[in-house]
Amino acid sequence: MGAVALVTIGVATLAATALREGEPVPVQDNEQAQVLVDRWIDAVGGMERYWALSSARFTLTTEMYDATSGRLRRTRPRYVTVSRSERGEASRIERWEGDDFIQQGFDGGDQVWATMNGEALGPGDKDFDEAIYVARDVVYWISLPYKLKDPGVFLHYDGQDEEGLHQVRVTFGQGVGEHDDTWFYSFEDGRAVPVRIAYREEGRTNLNLTRWEDLQEVEGYFFAGRRVHFDEEGRVTKVLATSDFDLNPAVEESVFRQP
Repeated sequence: MGAVALVTIGVATLAATALREGEPVPVQDNEQAQVLVDRWIDAVGGMERYWALSSARFTLTTEMYDATSGRLRRTRPRYVTVSRSERGEASRIERWEGDDFIQQGFDGGDQVWATMNGEALGPGDKDFDEAIYVARDVVYWISLPYKLKDPGVFLHYDGQDEEGLHQVRVTFGQGVGEHDDTWFYSFEDGRAVPVRIAYREEGRTNLNLTRWEDLQEVEGYFFAGRRVHFDEEGRVTKVLATSDFDLNPAVEESVFRQP
């Protein structure tokens, strides 16, 4: 298979037997979607790994590439803090845009905010309007595949495609994440981790095509070190690289409130 259809696993402790467990999926029904997702979760340590995550700090760097030449065009790091509490999943994201320092936050409950150079932003300002999406997005990506077990997340088995990959389609109920989003996970027989992940946002028609590389482990918690976006010709357009991952640091709730 070509590079488009491969996921590179870069952690020796993630045993090859775990990635190749289970029998081929014989029946086309939605229960098989759950079987495939459960195998993926088991392969990265089970749900107990996710519940052990109460907070995290990490750097999320966007790398933009010229698809034709393959050359790196620019990078942009974001500095992320997340925490799980009784209020929900809180996030704080900080980044520089030129000389401007942008902060976005969500307290897990009802407060969403953004600032630029210490000044509060409001509705109509791009960084404020995007704050809730960004806050949920940084949690969602480090919480896969565990998030696929959440209430209001619906799994559909769509059979096999022309490459023989099993297709799991994910949709969301009202009030769960972004209601109009649809995700597509492609699984190869005998491999627990999907070989492709695609998603369609906000009812759009175009698909974001991705593969995961550099699966990393921090104290038994697994996450993708690099999420590689590519076009229909397999050319890399963007990479989201996660680094400096600190598991369960002490985080005060005030971190997630507007300064």
